[in-house]
Amino acid sequence: MKRIAICLTIIVLIIAVGVFALFSIDRKNDRLYGHIEAVLGAYESDGDTKSEIKSLQSFFEEDYVRTLGCFVNDERLGDISTCISRLEPMLESDCDEFSAECESIREEARQIYIRELPEFFRIF
Repeated sequence: MKRIAICLTIIVLIIAVGVFALFSIDRKNDRLYGHIEAVLGAYESDGDTKSEIKSLQSFFEEDYVRTLGCFVNDERLGDISTCISRLEPMLESDCDEFSAECESIREEARQIYIRELPEFFRIF
């Protein structure tokens, strides 16, 4: 009987960690989306886009990566980091694809969340 209780406890802990990870990813993605919106808003209104990009980079490096690094593959985080690092040079060169790069960051973050959702076919 003790073995069944221990097994059930382990299963409940695994499920709890998985749910916590999903909520953490969702919360961090919402904040990342807010930073992206701030960058796009400053870009479209000819505001201080450089400081918004710096704020996005700071949030990503100090908060997003530290939290999600426990749950997510580093390759996905590296892809987002690469996209973020391209923003400032694109802004300085007045590249037409600046908004598209911001949307690319948003899509990469969305894909992180989607890939962490539990799905039946991943069990086998």
